[in-house]
Amino acid sequence: MRGEHVLDPTVRARAAVRHLLESPGIAERCRPLLCADEPDWAALLEEAKTMSGGQRLLVAVAYELWEAEGAVGVSLLARGLDRTAFERVVGALRLFRGEESAPPALADAA
Repeated sequence: MRGEHVLDPTVRARAAVRHLLESPGIAERCRPLLCADEPDWAALLEEAKTMSGGQRLLVAVAYELWEAEGAVGVSLLARGLDRTAFERVVGALRLFRGEESAPPALADAA
């Protein structure tokens, strides 16, 4: 693991959320809403309404990691995402737990 950032839960949460919201297919739509310390969740959730089911689910998982409301079920992840998106969620969960360090671009943004 790289540096002290891995230990900070806030940095880990930001890295995990950015990892999901910068997924191929939604990155261009989400990136403009990630500029502040906290993502513009109202705008992201509104944007997600026009996305495909799997893309909406990635935004929902990112929001869940940020807000910890328990709205996204594990079975929904297993059934609702293609392999690439599912692996991205697993990677974000590893970032969130501090098991992996953020890629340089994500660590610098956090």
